[in-house]
Amino acid sequence: MSLKLKIRLSVFLLLVLLLGLGGYTFLTIRFLENGAHGIEQADFNTARFAVLAFLAAGTAVGVTMMVRLPRIVVRPLHRLTADMERVAGPGPATRVAVGKRDEVGTVAAAVNLVLSQAQDERRATLAELFTERNRMESLVRSLDEGLLLLDEHGTIVLANPVACDLLGLPQPRLLGQPAAAVAATNELMRDLLVPLAEANLAGDAVPDPVFTFPHKGDAPHYQLSISPIELAAGPGGKTVAGGHIFCLRNVSDFKKLDEVKSTFLATISHELKTPLASIKLSLMLLQNARTTDAERQTLATGIGEETQRLLNMVGQLIEVSRLDAGAGIKLNVQPMHLADVIRYATQTVHPQLHDKQIQLDLQLPEALPEVHGDVEKTTWVLINLLSNAIRYSPAEAPLIIRAMQWGEMVRVSVEDRGPGIPAEFHKRIFQRFAGVPGQGGHGSSGLGLSISREFIGAQGGQLWVESQPAAGSRFLFTLPVAV
Repeated sequence: MSLKLKIRLSVFLLLVLLLGLGGYTFLTIRFLENGAHGIEQADFNTARFAVLAFLAAGTAVGVTMMVRLPRIVVRPLHRLTADMERVAGPGPATRVAVGKRDEVGTVAAAVNLVLSQAQDERRATLAELFTERNRMESLVRSLDEGLLLLDEHGTIVLANPVACDLLGLPQPRLLGQPAAAVAATNELMRDLLVPLAEANLAGDAVPDPVFTFPHKGDAPHYQLSISPIELAAGPGGKTVAGGHIFCLRNVSDFKKLDEVKSTFLATISHELKTPLASIKLSLMLLQNARTTDAERQTLATGIGEETQRLLNMVGQLIEVSRLDAGAGIKLNVQPMHLADVIRYATQTVHPQLHDKQIQLDLQLPEALPEVHGDVEKTTWVLINLLSNAIRYSPAEAPLIIRAMQWGEMVRVSVEDRGPGIPAEFHKRIFQRFAGVPGQGGHGSSGLGLSISREFIGAQGGQLWVESQPAAGSRFLFTLPVAV
């Protein structure tokens, strides 16, 4: 039964009693006014009893309505309020109880509908938040940089696996801990906090410090960058400091490049100084009047060789600068005989072969097909491979040059008896300025193999090495057969 119907029935009952009392009183008065005769005492008693009964019933109904009616109206509202407070609290309740199908029950059902929609939206929002959080966590975990996040109180609130590995501490020992407390027992953390204390932040004029972590093996150098976190504007429109982000970026490759650059500059300086000193000495001897004509001829030949050495070195530098500038490689591709190229290259390096008494062995088949390629670039590659083989070969060692058809390609190999190259350096030696540790470079600039691979690749072939330590090296390249 609805509240409205209950109220109407209560008021109707009270009205009926009042009307009955009034009607009975009215009829009694009219009866007396009409000159009623023979009224006995019993009739008066009956009338008095009827009036008193109506008054008692009306009073009882009025008092009952005064007491019960507010309860009937207010109690469901109190129950609804309590249920809504319970739903809004931290407990497990998620719905308002619907006791009866009255107005309050209708309100409770409407509240449940609103709560259901709010819960659906809340679930969707939480799902989005979880997705974004998981995405951010995956991103932070997958970074190859160490990441530490300190809040405005200096407490560590985030540390990715790289940062934990660098500091040598597990994540539970970092998260939620004051950075100063961690620094008290961890020297690396103490060093990381020094730039923060000195206000050496990212973007200022002071270079970011580089730290060395010996346990990282070949990549021990990490550069620290500290960035402040600014939260939403506070009072007066000013931003509020929210902590700092510590980012440790691996700069080991850049350190290696610096070392390679220094090594290259030292090597190239030595390589330039040696022939220049030789040329200067030869010129001084040429100007000496006591030098004979035969000696002058020998000195002129030496000057020519040293000049050619300088030209080759400068040519390598020019080729590298052209490739770095994106100029590409200009080729004059045409059918050519590799046997002629091999013979010309061996004649070019003949003085080097003679100096070390290298035993050259040419294994060229008579039916070697023509190939498509650039004569000048291919000759340059072969001379570079022969020069390297002679440089690393011991005196009087054999040097073998082979050529053979290899499917739709012709393969040329240069095999020496030098110290060999470990397998882990087979790819590295074709990078610019690279070399094999422990072999000292033997005066090499580290550019020849890099340029050679680019020359062969531009002609549609490949250049690679097959070598083992103490077993010599064999460099091979292929060029397509001319159709």
